[in-house]
Amino acid sequence: MLAMPNATVPRHPIRVVAQRTGLTPATLRAWERRYRVVEPSRSEGGQRLYSDADVERLVRLRRLADAGRSISVVASMGDEEAEALLQEDQAQRAGGTAASAPRDSVAGRMVESALKLVMELDGDGLEALLRRSAVTLGAYPFLEEVVGVLLHRVGTAWTREELSPAHEHLCTGVVERVLGWLADPASVEPGSPRVVVATLPGERHGLGARLVVAAAALEGWHATHLGVDLPADDIARAARALAARAVAVSVVNAETAKAVEKGLAELHRALPEGTAILVGGAAAGRLDRRALPPGAEVVQGMQDLHQALGRLR
Repeated sequence: MLAMPNATVPRHPIRVVAQRTGLTPATLRAWERRYRVVEPSRSEGGQRLYSDADVERLVRLRRLADAGRSISVVASMGDEEAEALLQEDQAQRAGGTAASAPRDSVAGRMVESALKLVMELDGDGLEALLRRSAVTLGAYPFLEEVVGVLLHRVGTAWTREELSPAHEHLCTGVVERVLGWLADPASVEPGSPRVVVATLPGERHGLGARLVVAAAALEGWHATHLGVDLPADDIARAARALAARAVAVSVVNAETAKAVEKGLAELHRALPEGTAILVGGAAAGRLDRRALPPGAEVVQGMQDLHQALGRLR
């Protein structure tokens, strides 16, 4: 009787792995380079060699990706976590329970759970919940229906003094880490278009801009986050240096609307001709669109941003 080979022994060349997983060799190489989903060994001749465990992992990730989940999200999951998610998907499809529930109710429950963790100052629990939410809902619904709503709720509670600065800072720190995990800039292809993201003078709320950075990276853009409260000339200078195709400005504080309109006009004059200006954020709808410079576009929500970035590529 033949002994079964050790599951971790590298023995399959890439063409065999492609046949067994349903992934093309080009996709396999891209997943390894961008997301490090597996780390194949090399033969003496430099040929990639994969183990049985590598093949099982790749099949599992391909099935999650085929179900509509972003590979950038699921690639960092451990094998047990990925398998549990697959089993959950299968159970939901079979039972028609959570999978058939309206997405907003699912997202709403996630937001309520996240708020409870913020109140308890449970940063680890909050980060784990947000990561699960991103995998469950998908990147764009997660950004808009969970992160966006959570930040608004926390910000409102903070201004009403229902939450302390410690609660707000903890939430902000966790969200920034999750956004960095969700949209790893290292995964963006060389030569992709660039967008510069910032806020104009008087606007010190930066998480809206970080949401834009994450969304742009998911769309395959190189996104450079300059920070908050920056003069228009400084933003334009950075956009010129980076040959950016677009500049995205976040507006959260409604009290800065008039100053933002003036800053956008200055930004337009300082930017190279043809550079798009995208304006988003909770207070973007308060801007007088008649006062916006040519080429400036107000984007309200992740779907608008998705479409705008798609048109500009």
